[in-house]
Amino acid sequence: MKEVILTLPDKAYEQLAIDAAAAQKSPEQWILDKLFAAPGSQSVPPESHTLLAAALDTLGFQRLAREKAERLSELLSRHKTHALSEEENAALYALLAEADALELASLQRLAATLAH
Repeated sequence: MKEVILTLPDKAYEQLAIDAAAAQKSPEQWILDKLFAAPGSQSVPPESHTLLAAALDTLGFQRLAREKAERLSELLSRHKTHALSEEENAALYALLAEADALELASLQRLAATLAH
């Protein structure tokens, strides 16, 4: 196996990081996937929420783990259609609190970085 070191302009690297995060891949894996993609194949552009998630990742924002985020979405959807059990309500509020805490910590880190 050979190694290649790339030097990219800041803007190019930032775009690479955003594209890779949107695909939920490392920048290295994203480049490899693009290099070995079948000729003529076109990828579907990511949806706006995927782009937002990628941008937040690039800024260092933390989010709920995928499983917890999926559970939160499920509970919120069910909450719209019918009353949740006590256990489901407790899980819903615990996940909301965890998501809020992660968002607050991320915003505090960003604010501290911008203050310097």
